[in-house]
Amino acid sequence: MKTKFKLIFAIAVLVAVVVLSCEDKVVNLNGIELDHVTATVMVGSTLNLTVLFDPVNATNQNVDWESDNTGVATVADGVVTGVDLGTANIKVVSQEDPMIEAVCEVTVLPSNGQQITVSGDITTDTRWYANARYFISGFVFVKSNATLTIEPGTIIKGISGTKAALIIERGSKIMAQGTSTNPIVFTSDKEKGLRGYGDWGGVVLCGKATTNKHDDGTGVGVAEGGIGSEYGGTDDADNSGIMEYVRIEFPGIPLTSTANSEINGLTLYSVGSGTTLDHIQVSYSGDDSYEWFGGTVNCKYLVALRGWDDDYDTDNGFRGKIQFALGMRDPVSADQSGSNGFESDNDADGSTLTPTTAPVFSNITLYGPYAVITDNINSLFKRAMHIRRSSQLSVYNSVFVGWPKGLILDGTVGNTPTMATNNTLQIEKCILAGMGANFEQVPDASNPVTPFTVAQIQDYFEAVSRGNLDNKTVADIIGANPLSLTAPTLLPVAGNILLTTTPTFTGNADVTFFDKTVSYIGAFGSTDWTTGWCNFDPQNTDY
Repeated sequence: MKTKFKLIFAIAVLVAVVVLSCEDKVVNLNGIELDHVTATVMVGSTLNLTVLFDPVNATNQNVDWESDNTGVATVADGVVTGVDLGTANIKVVSQEDPMIEAVCEVTVLPSNGQQITVSGDITTDTRWYANARYFISGFVFVKSNATLTIEPGTIIKGISGTKAALIIERGSKIMAQGTSTNPIVFTSDKEKGLRGYGDWGGVVLCGKATTNKHDDGTGVGVAEGGIGSEYGGTDDADNSGIMEYVRIEFPGIPLTSTANSEINGLTLYSVGSGTTLDHIQVSYSGDDSYEWFGGTVNCKYLVALRGWDDDYDTDNGFRGKIQFALGMRDPVSADQSGSNGFESDNDADGSTLTPTTAPVFSNITLYGPYAVITDNINSLFKRAMHIRRSSQLSVYNSVFVGWPKGLILDGTVGNTPTMATNNTLQIEKCILAGMGANFEQVPDASNPVTPFTVAQIQDYFEAVSRGNLDNKTVADIIGANPLSLTAPTLLPVAGNILLTTTPTFTGNADVTFFDKTVSYIGAFGSTDWTTGWCNFDPQNTDY
């Protein structure tokens, strides 16, 4: 019996020794990870980070937390709190071995509906988020080769009274890619019903493509009105970014009392062909809806709604191509300088400096004031097309409806009429409908450098080889009802001359950029490409 007891006691002692030995064994830590390498959190919200230990049964699992930017995000026991917009690296460090650590890059986003005022310079890559509301105060310059990325659905408001404008300088980019159902909107900061022309400045792009401006050396211009940004260069393929499915509402202001010192809805200074611009609507601009100063950028699907001055203004050596563009005018609102559909100059002096202004437009529909009402329009409305000062603008496959005058080839200064005569300036397969007068000449009293009479303009336009028409009425194009500015019917009805006229893409229009598969004249066939992203009544929209 004693022997048996001694045996049991010995076994118990052995087991205790083994157990105690196991309990004293230390399991070393080999490494740690976080459950996120990158993460996002909104301002004022929290995010939980979890540490993953290797091995999972490591003895010492004590860690310390730190943030390299507490102004952006703080951390305590793995709980990250968003403080302000930006990026912070959240680090976890083993207390056992400080060389063992893991990092999560946390981006702090705006809180839903957060109002963010932007002013001054943007010099680093920046993103604007759709869940916030951005307010531009004064001139905001994107410079130093920075890229501004704007999410689809983002709303940006210009603060009235500050001459607010977004200016993309040479070398920098804007990446504003909305969608057909979620466009990016630049608009007024005023409440609906109180918005108006020129509530803020607009959007300005400055590129490195060629221009005939020489403000600061050969081929370098300086942006108007105190903006001061330089534009121009030698890179016609320059890339200023992307703007797609973007609306610009209630822009366009005079910056000084000096003539030609305005910001337009969308101002394009020497923007190169590497830039993508399509599906853009400018509404209620207090100056031109669009103006190009030099450059080679090509554009498609543009809308100019109720602009104050010109719909599409081209100057200083612009040579891009534009296809599918619409203009619609409010019959009571026009500019003291005279409001036109197209206005085009080589430069203000009518010189022959190169590169010469020679854009090519195709599939354009420009509705003037008489498409909306039959009389009592603003007397400052002028022409569907005013081509002057040595411009070599060409237009194909387009329709112009309801303007006081249809076309003037203005030789007051420069050689535009000569460019028409020698067929450098080409207008083909175009329709003038419902004009007060189809053609206009410069008054003899002005002593034009290159006279061109109404008869000469008419002979040019009506030449059989050009395929133009000038004997149609407003009703021939839009039917018996006047054009609605807030809910326009844009598709031609079956049998309409716009659908039965075969377009041409010869001469200056024989370029690869144009979609030559279209079978109609004007901007629309059977598809309304404004659907979903355009807003024809921004005055009454809640933003």
